[in-house]
Amino acid sequence: MHTSELLRLLNIDSKAYVQERYFREALSEARKLVYNSTIQAENFLKFIRSKLESMLNELGNGRRPKRDRDSILAVLNKIDAFVERYTGLLDPLTPPVASQIRTGAVNIVDLGRLDEEMADVVVSHVLRSVLEARKKFYHSGGRAGLPFPLLMVLEEAHILAPRDRDTLSKYWIGRIAREGRKFGVGLCLVSQRPKALDSGALSQANNMIILRLVEPSDQRYVQQASELLSEDLLEQLSSLNVGEAVVIGPMVRVPALVKVDRFKGRRLGEDVDVLGEWSRACLKSFSSELDHLREGW
Repeated sequence: MHTSELLRLLNIDSKAYVQERYFREALSEARKLVYNSTIQAENFLKFIRSKLESMLNELGNGRRPKRDRDSILAVLNKIDAFVERYTGLLDPLTPPVASQIRTGAVNIVDLGRLDEEMADVVVSHVLRSVLEARKKFYHSGGRAGLPFPLLMVLEEAHILAPRDRDTLSKYWIGRIAREGRKFGVGLCLVSQRPKALDSGALSQANNMIILRLVEPSDQRYVQQASELLSEDLLEQLSSLNVGEAVVIGPMVRVPALVKVDRFKGRRLGEDVDVLGEWSRACLKSFSSELDHLREGW
C-alpha cells in the first residue's frame, strides 16, 4: 500500500507535517525490515508502533525535541484507532492486485463492508496498481506487468470523485482518464448524481450513456461536459422511460436513443422492503408471544 493511502486511513492530515514526518520515518524502517525478512509482514504495524514508542523515549536527549511529544502521541493514537476500525479488513500477506486479476472474466471488488474513507483507499490502490502494471508491461516489452487490457467500471463514481473535495481515487481516476487509453486501461464511471461528480473526470468521458434525468441542474451539468448533447436531446432526457437511454460519443455514428434489455438475473442494491420487514418482525413477535402463553397454560 502506498504511503499516501496509509496516511489517509490513519487520518493523518496533509498539514500535520510533524505527525507525517515521524510516521514516514517509522514506516520506512518497517518496510526495510520486511523486505529483508527481519520482521514478518503481519507484524508490520506492531513494529511501527514500537518504533514510535522508542521515539518518545528519545525526546529531550538531544536527538528529538520535546515539543514533538504531542505529535508522536497523536500518531500512536491514530494507529490504535486504525487497528480497532479496520482489523480483519486488511491482510498484509495479500498478493499484489494485478496478479489476482483474471482475464476474460468480470473481476469484482466488493466495497459493501467498507466506509467511504476505506473504499476511497481501496479503489485508489486498485486503480494505481492496474495503471502501473500496464505501464510496466509496455515499458518492459511485455516481459513484466499486466499482459492484457482492462475496462475499470466504478459504481457510485460521485462518491469516489466528488466535485467539491479531493480524494485519492479522484486523482487516479483523472490520471486514467487522461492517459489510460495509451496503456490499454479503460474507464467507465457510473453515477445517479452526475452533478456531484467531478467535472474534470466527466469531461474526459468520450462516450456517454444517459438514462432518465429529471433535474435541470443535472441535465445542464452533463451537457457542459459534452458538446454532442444538443438542446433537442437534452429536452428528451426527462421523458425517457425505464430502460431507455441516449447514447453519444464515438461508440455511435450519430447520437442514438436506445432501449436496454431488462436484466433477468439477481438484482442487488435495491431499497430495503421496509413494510415486508416490519410484517415479518411483527409475525415473529406475535408467534413468540403465543408460544409464551402456551407454556403458561
